[in-house]
Amino acid sequence: MQTYHSQNLNDTKAIGETLFKQLELPACVYLLGGMGVGKTSLCQAIIQAAGYAEAVTSPTYNLIQEYTVDSCTIYHMDLYRLQDPAEIEYLGLDDLWHSKSLFLIEWPNNGEGFLRKADFTISISQEGGNGQTSAASDSRLITFENSKKIA
Repeated sequence: MQTYHSQNLNDTKAIGETLFKQLELPACVYLLGGMGVGKTSLCQAIIQAAGYAEAVTSPTYNLIQEYTVDSCTIYHMDLYRLQDPAEIEYLGLDDLWHSKSLFLIEWPNNGEGFLRKADFTISISQEGGNGQTSAASDSRLITFENSKKIA
């Protein structure tokens, strides 16, 4: 397990670049953390590190966004609004899985039982979480675990 500290968005972007370089394709990445900790910002950084130059938007309302770059096809999913995990079957994820697939999945617990097992897990938490807004409130602890090496 690796641990990173982010003090701001620039740090998060640099961490996203570092993490992208460590991903072995095909890969399914679960992003864990509470509301507003920066899961989407980190996904954006990873997608941009892969070489995607256009705007990266949150898939909150349509569940999945697809980004094609030279090295892979990235599927960014946000399952926060998913009503029933079985709805995932309608997305045809098995048809999207190939040797150059990268799945970045926010709120994977909402799709439990219908998602591919995580190859990598990224957990994000706010450091100094005392519930008070302060200068430290932008500080994040990001942990990265490679499940492929464990298996």
